[in-house]
Amino acid sequence: MRNGERGSGRVGFVVTLVVFLVAIFAAIKIVPSRIDGYQFREVLREEARNAAVYRNDGEVAERIMDKAHAMNIPLERSNLKITRSQAEVVITATYQKPIDLKVTTYTYKFKGKHSAPLF
Repeated sequence: MRNGERGSGRVGFVVTLVVFLVAIFAAIKIVPSRIDGYQFREVLREEARNAAVYRNDGEVAERIMDKAHAMNIPLERSNLKITRSQAEVVITATYQKPIDLKVTTYTYKFKGKHSAPLF
């Protein structure tokens, strides 16, 4: 053994490895919810574009709720707002999804808003 060497490099490696594994675990838990959020934004965009075809906002809301349910998104009807003027339709949806990280719970907060012109 050389003078002054104590093997302290192993401790740094173990700490770095633990931090890396925790980051991977958190990403595995959080990234799917964020991907679902991006996909749901696309659903809102499509429904806003197609809202001119459906004159009844209840029908549009029902279609959005069905798609949210199919995607396992915890959207409540009270958090879905559809407003229609003579020029455009605006769809706003918000939800929160708790994600268990074993040590703590992360809450993913989604807020999507899309508008489209009415023809």
